[in-house]
Amino acid sequence: MSLIHPIYLDVPMLVSFAAAIEGGLSFGSEIMQESGASSRREGKTAAGVGFGGLLASLFDASVRAEASIGKADEERKTVRMSRSHTEASIAITLYDHLQAENGYLFTPKTIAEFQDAEPGTLIELAGVVEKNAVDSVVDFIDAVDILSNLDVSETTHQPRRKATKSPLRQMRDALDADRKRTPISNVLFRCDQPSDVRAVLTLRTENLRDLTLSELHKNTVRVVGKVTRTIGEGESMSAFENYGMALLKPEALSAAFRELAESEDVVADFSEVEVRGPAVQVLPLMIFV
Repeated sequence: MSLIHPIYLDVPMLVSFAAAIEGGLSFGSEIMQESGASSRREGKTAAGVGFGGLLASLFDASVRAEASIGKADEERKTVRMSRSHTEASIAITLYDHLQAENGYLFTPKTIAEFQDAEPGTLIELAGVVEKNAVDSVVDFIDAVDILSNLDVSETTHQPRRKATKSPLRQMRDALDADRKRTPISNVLFRCDQPSDVRAVLTLRTENLRDLTLSELHKNTVRVVGKVTRTIGEGESMSAFENYGMALLKPEALSAAFRELAESEDVVADFSEVEVRGPAVQVLPLMIFV
């Protein structure tokens, strides 16, 4: 069994797939072991599992057990052990099963195989994740804003000037407001095999914890997910099509990001604004190392 470390998990999809394959999913178990002998014994055991809001969180499931043991001539000893799954342990178990069973996971090795992927295919890819250009610009402006506020010449005897929003900050706030309109964030994925092939990963922001995008950015990871769209040879899609910025022409967007990246005081490398085929768009089940 590969002890993978999930960085991103779509918990509802994860639970559904694991339950379908295993014929149901147990989140916890309680083992009761008794020692000693008795001429008379009375026992009662009850267990229940609550599934309210299961798909919202693994921890909404609850396990309750009670037992009563009678004694007669000898004293009895009862030892209870409880075990339960975590999100990561379910992901590890599911991934191991998907790898062991032929036909579940499609892992393309060549561009020809890559182009055979159809919407609905459960695919596994390895490669490097990059934030889309809009997310990178927001992060960059945040960094510039922090540095601009580090005024070493200012002393406590000087009055603090009233803060005003710079044009750069106004741009940042507008971009941030635009991306927050949607629960989706696209990132680019540069595949290792087949090389020079791109994928667009559609992440659900509700599944992103703090710093997840920063953890993913520029890192080599593996992705298992469902193909939602194929981009053929000669076709293209926006790298951030769920944002309002995607309504602008790719040429104008490329020129704007290129001008910002080529500024004298900027050290930034923004990803392309348009993804050209062959490529696929994937809804990730899990992203892991």
